[in-house]
Amino acid sequence: MELNLSSLDIIGFKDQPVPNTYITHSTPANHLGIILPGYRFSADMPALHYSRRVLLEQGADVLSVDYAYYRTNFMMQEDSEQDQWMSSDVFAASNAGLSQRPYEKVTLVGKSIGTIALGLLLADSRFQQSACVWLTPLLTSERLCSQIEKVRPRSLFVIGTADRYYKPDVLKHLEDITDGHALVLEGVEHGLEIPGDIPKSLSVLNQITQTVQEFLGERS
Repeated sequence: MELNLSSLDIIGFKDQPVPNTYITHSTPANHLGIILPGYRFSADMPALHYSRRVLLEQGADVLSVDYAYYRTNFMMQEDSEQDQWMSSDVFAASNAGLSQRPYEKVTLVGKSIGTIALGLLLADSRFQQSACVWLTPLLTSERLCSQIEKVRPRSLFVIGTADRYYKPDVLKHLEDITDGHALVLEGVEHGLEIPGDIPKSLSVLNQITQTVQEFLGERS
């Protein structure tokens, strides 16, 4: 598998560049994966790294949107400003990615705050047939849940029982209406680890990777 690594010239909120990593196959692909990381959980963190690996091994090109909001004053802004900031960045990135090749299929992978970004993209008809992987979705966000309810994308939800955003009833509802899959990990926190237990955390990572592989493989 010969891959090409680059970055795209993407201008987002207030004309600021949006850092990104764009990985393509030498043979043109018809499938684009878009990775939307967490606030401090970059696309190089294990769960997203291996999700990206799965996409690449299944023949997709991958665009990681490395916005790194923790290095900015993002969290000091009003909610409306944060929404505009994130929306500007992720739509600029997705437009840039989709313009590179005539992609016929899109997979969206979001982690934590990246699930909010993923929900924003669902307002665009180009993404409403996408397969969506929601890693630690912010199930306390009524707006996010409403966006999922409205579009009902093909979905995989991954979350731990020790995650402060874990809401069993909400998760079950979203799983049902999307005819989706949910991987609920006992004792796992928002960082997708079990504190103080490296072997079990590695087992969790393996379980997540296998589940993502199976979910995306169903669509290949």
